[in-house]
Amino acid sequence: MEFRNCESSDIGGCANILREAYAQPPYNEEWDLSHAQQYLERFYGFDPSLCFVAINKNTIVGAIFAYSYPWHGKESCYIQEIFISPARQRMSIGKKLINKLSASKGTGATWLVANKHAHAIEFYKSLGFSNSGPYNFYAGNV
Repeated sequence: MEFRNCESSDIGGCANILREAYAQPPYNEEWDLSHAQQYLERFYGFDPSLCFVAINKNTIVGAIFAYSYPWHGKESCYIQEIFISPARQRMSIGKKLINKLSASKGTGATWLVANKHAHAIEFYKSLGFSNSGPYNFYAGNV
């Protein structure tokens, strides 16, 4: 298994994996391929140095899209997306992608938003993430 920086030519393969991963419960989302590509291209454009792919036998099997920003005198990081092919989940690919990100980012905190019903919550907790911070996530149609 190879872990390397994402390249613009990887976006199509990443979009396919994103669609596959988010079609599963608890998300049950239907992503049009072109929208998935546009979505990932947007975040890849923010900070390509913090976007990584996992490749097995020349096939993308997972990815992480993150970006950094200055926050209280440090360089914090936000994980916009991390997704693994359903057939490859629970094989430490996500952990290795986060480790690759961790070795490349600044010294500030790392943030992410997760579906409260996702199996990934326990995975995030095992890596030291918690939802006990000072901020809450709100959503609405404004």
